[in-house]
Amino acid sequence: MCVIIGLDMYLNRMPRYKNTTAKEVNAIEGYLDWLKEKKEGSEYANCTLKEWCSVDESELPSKDVIEFYKPFYSTNKYGYGHIMEEVGYWRKANQIHNFFVENVQDGEDDCSYHNECTKEILEDLLDKCYKVLTGSIMMIGQVKNGQQYVDGEWVDCMEPGKVIINPEVAEELLPSCRGFFFGSTEYDEYYMQDIEDTIKIIKNVLATTDFETQMLAYCSSW
Repeated sequence: MCVIIGLDMYLNRMPRYKNTTAKEVNAIEGYLDWLKEKKEGSEYANCTLKEWCSVDESELPSKDVIEFYKPFYSTNKYGYGHIMEEVGYWRKANQIHNFFVENVQDGEDDCSYHNECTKEILEDLLDKCYKVLTGSIMMIGQVKNGQQYVDGEWVDCMEPGKVIINPEVAEELLPSCRGFFFGSTEYDEYYMQDIEDTIKIIKNVLATTDFETQMLAYCSSW
């Protein structure tokens, strides 16, 4: 059986208020979750905020910031509270992750929120995706689709598929990167599918986001 754990990637949208950062909005989400659970009598919330979500109360934004975001807080059907709206999701698209790490996170890959993901950054990503899509030639070959544990070692799962025979454009504009269960670093049909999916995601985000009143942030988990 091939392994399915690994890199998950999220592009989140939230209301813009003063100079509030996504990291602060995330902290407010945790704070409001904690208050809600305490009010409902959850035994799990019988703790400090820091024990609840690794945020000390002294680290929270000012009261007016918290009050601004309160009306945007809601709970989904699974009981999880959120202010941020997920507008983009990828799994093991390590070339896209690498782009965000370099252009949004200042090269620091730590599963945390960093700088705002601006309209200009997303337009740059979209432009690079189009250039890779139009500049790559696909041919029949063997492609890697995960790994499996056989006789005490990890073995690549190989299957018939398509590979990029001129990966120079992709390597220059959106290079793949290695990481803890980040998926394949090959330039093949799976790489190209990530590019096509990213074009759809970014086009939709650019068309539906008011960058004057909303901001976007990228984070990952692995």
